[in-house]
Amino acid sequence: MNNKLSIIIYSCWKNRDMWEIFSKLFQKYWSDCPYPVILVTDAYHSTDKQYVFTKIIQIDDTWGKMIKTAIYEAQTPYVSLWMDDYLLCDYVHNEDIQKQLRRAIKYNAANMRMIESPACHGHWERHKNIGYYKRGRAYSFATQIGIWDSSFLNKTIDDDWSAWDFERIASLQINDDRIEDQQPILVALDYEFPYEEGVRKGKWMQQGAKLCRRNGIKIDIKVRPIMTNLEMAKIYFQGAVLDWNGTFVVKIQNLLSRRKGK
Repeated sequence: MNNKLSIIIYSCWKNRDMWEIFSKLFQKYWSDCPYPVILVTDAYHSTDKQYVFTKIIQIDDTWGKMIKTAIYEAQTPYVSLWMDDYLLCDYVHNEDIQKQLRRAIKYNAANMRMIESPACHGHWERHKNIGYYKRGRAYSFATQIGIWDSSFLNKTIDDDWSAWDFERIASLQINDDRIEDQQPILVALDYEFPYEEGVRKGKWMQQGAKLCRRNGIKIDIKVRPIMTNLEMAKIYFQGAVLDWNGTFVVKIQNLLSRRKGK
C-alpha cells in the first residue's frame, strides 16, 4: 500500500518558519511514515534546517496549478493534501491510515476524509463507521486531511482556484449531476486524524501555540503573534454559524466576494 499514497504539503517561502515546526512534530508523531512527503512552494533556497520533506517542488503559480503539478510529480493514485500549519498533535499509526486507504480503494471514493468537519449527511450504504457528504453542499470539498483520488482531483481542480475557491466555490458548483462517475465523498466515523490547525491569517491559534510549548518548540511571536481570546471566540462563533447552515452562509460569502471583485 505504501506506493499508492503521497502526502502533499502546500506552502510558500514566506511561511518557511513553519517548515521546521511542522517537521519536528511530524518526526515525533509519525517517525515511521512510509509515504513520500512532498512540499510544493513558490520558492525554496537551501538552508541548514532539517525538514521531513522527501521532495520539494518549486512552482510560483496559483494553488490549483501548484497542486496539480504536485499530483503529477507524486505519481501515486492517491494523495493527501495538507497545509504547512497542519501540525501533528499525537501519534499516527500506519495501520490506521492503511485502513482508510483500503476503504478509499474499495468504494472508489473521490475523497476519504479522516476528520468529520463539518458534520456528514449520514451513513454510507449503512456502514456505521463511514459517513458521506453530498456534493453541492458547503465544504463537501475541503482541505481537511483525507485521502484523495489523484485522477479525480486532477480533473476537478480549476487552474485558477485558490484553496478557498476549492472549499467555498467548488463545493457548491460541483454537484452529483456534473460528475459522471459519481465517486462518493466519504469520511471515517471511527477514526480522527490527530492534528491541529496551528495558524490562521498569519497568527498562531491558541491551540497551535500550546502544542508547540508542550513539545518544547520555541515560536517567535514577533513573526506570528498569538490570537487573543476575542479573536479565538470569533473563530468559534463563525464555526457555529457554519454548523447551523453552512450552505446558506457560504452562498452569501461567495455573493459578497463576487460583488467585491466587481
